[in-house]
Amino acid sequence: MALQQLPQNQSKVILLVDDDRQILALSQELLEHLGFRVVTAVSGDQALELFAQQQQQIDLVIMDLNLPRLDGYQVLNRLQTLAPSVKVIVTSGFFGPEEVAQLQNAGVAGMIPKPFRTQQLQEEITRVLAA
Repeated sequence: MALQQLPQNQSKVILLVDDDRQILALSQELLEHLGFRVVTAVSGDQALELFAQQQQQIDLVIMDLNLPRLDGYQVLNRLQTLAPSVKVIVTSGFFGPEEVAQLQNAGVAGMIPKPFRTQQLQEEITRVLAA
């Protein structure tokens, strides 16, 4: 499947959260190439601040599980307090059975192991946004 900018993506805003600035920049470039508008954060508290300011515009949050200061679980909990129907895709270098169960119980819409393939990310975003 070739990467293509899809017209339906142009109105969608993704909050992208990762403390690795290189991964953040590459992921932002990829998402913008796919037609999404992207807001970025390098920490959990920055993500929460941006989400609180722009939650009406944000359609999806894609976040690393391992973040400084506030970990992914804390950020997820606070995001859901702000907006119970928020759609979140979590990325991580490791998803053991306990993490998968905990994230599913927390209402995460999707999980993508790092490193991820571009096609895998595109398919997961499409699936979650369509749900």
